[in-house]
Amino acid sequence: MKKIIGIITLMALISGQSNHATMTMYKDGFALIKQPVAWNMQPGEASISWDILPSGLIKDSPFLTLDNATVNMQRLNQDVFHFADRLYDFLGQTVDIKLINDKAMTGTLVEVAGNTITIQRRRSVISFNRNRIDYINAPGLLENVMYKPSLTWNISPNKKLGPVRGNLIYLSKGFDWDAIYRLILDESGNGAEFLAEAYIKNNSNLDFENVSLQLVEGNLKQNGHMNVPPLMMKTMNSPQENAEPQEDQLGDYHIYQLGGKIGLMGEESITTRLYSSKRVSFQKTYLFENDERSQREEPLAIEYQIANIKNNNLGVSLPQGKIQLYQTGNQGNIEFVGEDEIRQVPKGATATIVSGRAFDVMGKRTVLNYDRQRKSEEGTISIEVINTLASEIKIRMIEHIYGDWVVRDASANYRKKDASTIHFPLSIPANGSQTVTYTYRKEWN
Repeated sequence: MKKIIGIITLMALISGQSNHATMTMYKDGFALIKQPVAWNMQPGEASISWDILPSGLIKDSPFLTLDNATVNMQRLNQDVFHFADRLYDFLGQTVDIKLINDKAMTGTLVEVAGNTITIQRRRSVISFNRNRIDYINAPGLLENVMYKPSLTWNISPNKKLGPVRGNLIYLSKGFDWDAIYRLILDESGNGAEFLAEAYIKNNSNLDFENVSLQLVEGNLKQNGHMNVPPLMMKTMNSPQENAEPQEDQLGDYHIYQLGGKIGLMGEESITTRLYSSKRVSFQKTYLFENDERSQREEPLAIEYQIANIKNNNLGVSLPQGKIQLYQTGNQGNIEFVGEDEIRQVPKGATATIVSGRAFDVMGKRTVLNYDRQRKSEEGTISIEVINTLASEIKIRMIEHIYGDWVVRDASANYRKKDASTIHFPLSIPANGSQTVTYTYRKEWN
């Protein structure tokens, strides 16, 4: 078979890195990589190889598409050199073994089993734990050694002359991304700057130069192997240099195409914008949530709700991710004031963030009376909220009652949210307080 020489892949082969690839990265810890390739071909059949592969390669995923050639067969060879495995080749031969903090000794290698190595000396048999060995000196030279896994193809060119071009497409573990949001609250408390970013991780051993990167939001079903629907093989148009990231539909998923080409080295992470900075408004409330017989006295949780609508300068698809909250102080300083996780927030929905607990807003819940009979249960609850802030605040007081229940004698209006939840919406003036009481009753047969 005739040997062939790469054209645009030659520098990548020399430097051991991917060049000009398109990578689609998923949140499930893997990526789809489309690597452009080209070779000068001679008439007839040829054998070619490629060993620029990440260690997390999903073995049954690689395939080669060529514009003007036919791929007859593909082989994946993973018989790479590992000295620990090659020790079996030296069974019955003389080796030198040097122990840590001890002298070297010579003998015939008679056993290699797990963490144990055994040699036969003239008058004894000695067995060592590998952790005690400094080095092993074995005779001879290594032949036909393969240092990295490689793909080999049997190819038939469709043309007599000219380069053959195409793409090597494969899936690999070792890649991941997360959405990171930053909400910088104004000193006045009336608005905030909203930053949406992507934290991208290349945990593989392979460097990527001039890579076009796409991020997919949504979890794919995995059943033993990584399963990617055919639609996932769709390749977006190449991004323009210095262009804004673009968000688009990919079947039932969302895909974010980053502008321009970047370098993404092995064991490296980068952070980049998903959207340009947005000026948003929010609704701030204080949350006190309890159920049935619980009694407690504690600061209330601080809750922010951001409407994902165009009137709020949003109306975009927000991936699941971590959100960090910062507060602008009197002198323009920015301080960290909390962190939360948000789920995927579709257009038109509301993102709810709990940043921590308020120092100046306290809640106290007391069970005034509880009576349980053989076929009924009744409880009377008192809830007091104290606001020592110099401004009016809104409260979401949530009570969970389970079973077949009714509420009686409530001192404030409430809304039934679902079969086990009621909600008292309250407004408490500056340096004020409010107490809510109610009785619930449950009956059963």
